[in-house]
This record gives sequence, structure tokens and C-alpha cells, in this order.
Amino acid sequence: VSEKVEWGKEEQKVVEAKEEEPPEKEKPNFETSGLLALEDNSKNGVPLRYVEPPEARKSPVRWRLYLFKPGEDKETAIIKIHKGTRYFFGKDRRVVDIPTDHPTCSKQHAVLQYRLVKGTV
Repeated sequence: VSEKVEWGKEEQKVVEAKEEEPPEKEKPNFETSGLLALEDNSKNGVPLRYVEPPEARKSPVRWRLYLFKPGEDKETAIIKIHKGTRYFFGKDRRVVDIPTDHPTCSKQHAVLQYRLVKGTV
């Protein structure tokens, strides 16, 4: 039996410390937690609200997206949207490929997805 001393009083009191039982160890839990799926389905540490389907493919056609600003006749940017299988639109610039700065758009607003359907993309 170990002894415990209380300090700070005129007299030192010796108090017997009771040996406490160690708390029960948590048993292993082998259920799926979803953390691996979350880690796989995130971009720059932000979880994505979209899961890419298994039939996702790159487009064989070279598509481009021309961005225009109001009042200008010439495009301000050209985005080649044939290089990937999907493109995110929205406000969260850490996640999206094409930012949309409109008040009605959400952080992860829309996705342009190429898929293989009936043998064609």
C-alpha cells in the first residue's frame, strides 16, 4: 500500500491511497467508420459532396469552355475541359476547377461529368 502526503497544512497528514482498479480497455471495433472513403473522396482536405461513378471516362473529343466577362467582346479565358473525367463548378476555390462568383451559387454547385454510356462517352 502506497502512502499519499497532503501538503500545504501545518501538519502533514498521511492518507492511505486506495489501489484503484484500472479502467476497462475499449474493445476493438471492426465496423466501417467511413474515414477511408472520406479520405479518398476529398480534395485539398475538403470533403467532396460528389462521388465519381465507376463508368467515368475522359472525353475523346477536345472540348473547350470560353469565359466571357460582361461588356467585353473577346473571351477572358479558355478552359480545356477534355483533359479530365469531371469538372467542379462553385465558390470554394480550394475544391472547384471552374470558380463561379455568383450569389446564387453554392460552394460545390455543379459537376460536369463524362461517362461511358452504351459504348460512347
